[in-house]
Order: sequence, then structure tokens, then C-alpha cells
Amino acid sequence: MEATQSSPAKLDGKQLEAAVVAVNGIYRQQGYASIGRYGVQAVRRPEGWQIMQSLPDFEGCVMSGVSHGVGGHIIFDAKACSQASFQLAKYRDETKGSKRRQLNHMLDRSKFGSTCFFLIHWNERKLKTKTDEPSTWRFPVCTNWFWNDFLDGGVRSITRDACEEYGTQVEW
Repeated sequence: MEATQSSPAKLDGKQLEAAVVAVNGIYRQQGYASIGRYGVQAVRRPEGWQIMQSLPDFEGCVMSGVSHGVGGHIIFDAKACSQASFQLAKYRDETKGSKRRQLNHMLDRSKFGSTCFFLIHWNERKLKTKTDEPSTWRFPVCTNWFWNDFLDGGVRSITRDACEEYGTQVEW
């Protein structure tokens, strides 16, 4: 994302992905990065085509030193969240969560040098005593305390506080 303005107040998942596609187009034109969507995968079975669980939203290559120290191969999934936390139940192997393939893919690729992350846009939240301002974060997916604790069953969600502790804020 360009460092030109504050995060938009409210985005849904499709709007966030559209914004990422637009910015990636600009990066491509400027020679900074080549980032595209992972395609839908399917396997042909005797009974017909079976759609496979999806991989993360985006994959590509970034020139070293362009953005937040990210360079080389990147893989990320874009998420817009209006809740207090981003729930990870769908990413669990033991519950056969529908998104577990995405997380496992990023954890595996990060072991081989890919920069993997969730791009999380936190929408503005107006509460009785305070307002949580909108913000966008690059939350790393790699072997670290957070993901080790998730795999051990201790962590169940990503919070704004976790983004501040482990992530890097992205300016629009």
C-alpha cells in the first residue's frame, strides 16, 4: 500500500482485495513487484471435478527494500475485520477447518524463505467508551511464538494488540 493517506474506515473482504489488486498493478507498472492472485485449483475424479480448498489470496515477488523490509517471494491472504479479533478456528488442522490449507501453505513456504503474512484491515469500531480507529497490518505467518502457541491450541484469534506486537502497520 502507498504511504499517502490513513486507512479507510470501512472495507469488506471484496473491497480490500480490489484495493490490493489495484495497488499491485501500480507496483507492477513501477517495477517494484509482480504480485497476482492464486488461481482456483481443482482435481479431476471419476465422478467429476472436485474444487480443492483454496490457497492464500496473493503470491508474487517484490524487489528488495521496497516495502517494510519485504523482498523476494511473498505470499499473503487479505482479511477485513470488523470484530474485536480475527478468529482462527477455520485454520485449525484438528477441526479440519476450511482455511487450514492456506495457513499450512504459508507456514511451510516461510520455512524456505518466503515472506508470508495476513494483510488484516481492521475497520473502525465505535464502542461506548472509545473508538478503535481503522488500521491495516501485515501480520507475519512464520515460526514464532504466536504461531507455535496457535498450533499448541493456546491462541484462538489475532487481535489488534497482537498486530501491534508482531506485525507491521501498513499505510495507504
